[in-house]
This record gives sequence, C-alpha cells and structure tokens, in this order.
Amino acid sequence: MSFAPVSPAEDDPRDAAPHLVRWHHWMRAKRGGAEMSDDSRTFSELLALAAERDGYKVEWYAGKIVMQASASAFHNLIVSETIRQIPSDAWWALPDMGVGTPGDHRGPQPDIVIIPAGSLSDDENPVRKEIVAAVIEVVSKNTRSEDYGDKPEAYASMGIPVYVIIDRKCETIRVFSEPDVNRYTRENVSSFGKPFTLPEPVLLTIGTEGYPAAL
Repeated sequence: MSFAPVSPAEDDPRDAAPHLVRWHHWMRAKRGGAEMSDDSRTFSELLALAAERDGYKVEWYAGKIVMQASASAFHNLIVSETIRQIPSDAWWALPDMGVGTPGDHRGPQPDIVIIPAGSLSDDENPVRKEIVAAVIEVVSKNTRSEDYGDKPEAYASMGIPVYVIIDRKCETIRVFSEPDVNRYTRENVSSFGKPFTLPEPVLLTIGTEGYPAAL
C-alpha cells in the first residue's frame, strides 16, 4: 500500500479529504483524544465518506490515520496474481476490504482479505473479523513501517489466523501465523520466484513467478 500517515495531533487532515474538516476542529478542541470514544462512531462515518465519495482508501488503527489515493500498477499486479490463485469455491478473496465490526470503519483495510466461501451474512463493510482466515498486505515505500510495525499486532489482537507481508523491495514473502494475544508466534520467510504456503486454516500454496520485482 502507498499511504500517507495523518497524525491528528500534528497534521491538518483538511489537506487529505474535505469530509475530515469536522473531525479536525473537534479533535483540536478535545486536545488529547481521551474523550474520542464518545464520538468515534461519528468519525468512523466520516472515514467512510472520504473513502466512498472522494476515492480515498482510509485506515484508522493504532491511534492514527493512513490514506491512499491509488496504488501503483505493480502493486495491483501482485494483488491480482495472488487472488487469481485462490479457489473461489473454497475461499473468497476480497481486495481492499476493511476488517473489524460491520458498520464501524475503525480498523485496518488489508490489500486482500480471505474468508470462507459463503460466509458473508450480509453486504458487510467491514467484514467481521471472526470470519477472516487470512489477510495479505503488499508493502510500498510509504507503508513499510505500518505493515511491519503496527499491523502484525493489530491483526494478531483481532485473532486473524494468518498475516502475510509481500515485500517487493526485498523480494520476500513473510507469513505470520499462530496468533497469541497481540503477536504472532510463528513466521516463515520465502523469496520471490518460490511458492509460499498459507497455513491453517487456509492450507493453500501460492506461486510467485508472476510477481514483479523492485526496479
């Protein structure tokens, strides 16, 4: 992903999306965020508006906001190549899908979310974290610290069984599994050009020959 972090305490979100103006003034008045939970659902709705009306991909987790206008062609090619290999009769692979509690737009929005086929009870947004089998993030230069830093803890805390980082710069795939509280206890690393395996509950091997390397 290619996100620009927005810190409510330092940067002006009005430069990122007009729908955040209301939140900007409210947050400045609160000075600190302790009271944020009282009106956080309203802010969640503002994030959804920014995404749906202005075309931004917006994530809010670990006390910060990250936003993206659009991903690069090679980024999208990796996402496409990965989804193409996931059998839809067993698993549904959803691109740019939020994970958390339906109707509450706080939380990360992975490049790929894998859920059991037929497991959606409604047109969920985001999808319920309880049904997510795996999430996949494709690293970009602006999100390296997020994908390697805050997101493993965020996904492990949700109980997501498998978290995958596809890193085009390093030409590596890191597969994290067996979450325990707020961390993953197992990690497997492989290189571009070699297949990697999504462990239980997915149990699926993905080829990487079609992944473009860093230029």
